[in-house]
Amino acid sequence: MDEPGTAFEIRYEWTAPAWLALAFALLIGVGFVPGAEPPGNDHIELALAPYVALVIPAAVLRRTAVRIDSEGITLGSLVFFRRPEFLPWAEIVSVSFYADARGAGRFRHPELEVRHRAGAAPRWGPATSPALREFDAYLSTHVDPDFVEAFKGTTESTRSMALCKVDTGRLKQAIRAFAPQVHVFGDVDRP
Repeated sequence: MDEPGTAFEIRYEWTAPAWLALAFALLIGVGFVPGAEPPGNDHIELALAPYVALVIPAAVLRRTAVRIDSEGITLGSLVFFRRPEFLPWAEIVSVSFYADARGAGRFRHPELEVRHRAGAAPRWGPATSPALREFDAYLSTHVDPDFVEAFKGTTESTRSMALCKVDTGRLKQAIRAFAPQVHVFGDVDRP
């Protein structure tokens, strides 16, 4: 966001997973060299091809992963036939970015989470679990009731940011410029 009122975009780029996909593409390509035999007879290229087919075009074309503007947040997709998900500011409750949020060990990847009210129908029936009721009772005594009420009945849309370089300072600046009422959490809220 260089000028006030302009959109902020995070694009897919050549990060470590994209370079890995390129290495996989070269490995797959060895099988097509006349007279060359690919390493092993396991046909691992069948397992690697979908990853290569998703990641390399996104990095080469620098598709938009996230767009933040005066209307709301648009979450892009690696998959070409999937439409971007648009969330207007009036429905957004919070934005979170965690540099190491999901996965385990080496497979941890950054993730952007947008909690919103649009289509926030619960995925399952009402919570009747005694553990959940106990947790709700705990929250009611330890957390500001207005804060709890703000998140009630919301759902979460997430995007992996493994193929993106995220400038958390600019991300926070964009959110604050367009929607100061939206809660900001995770690595976005760090100085």
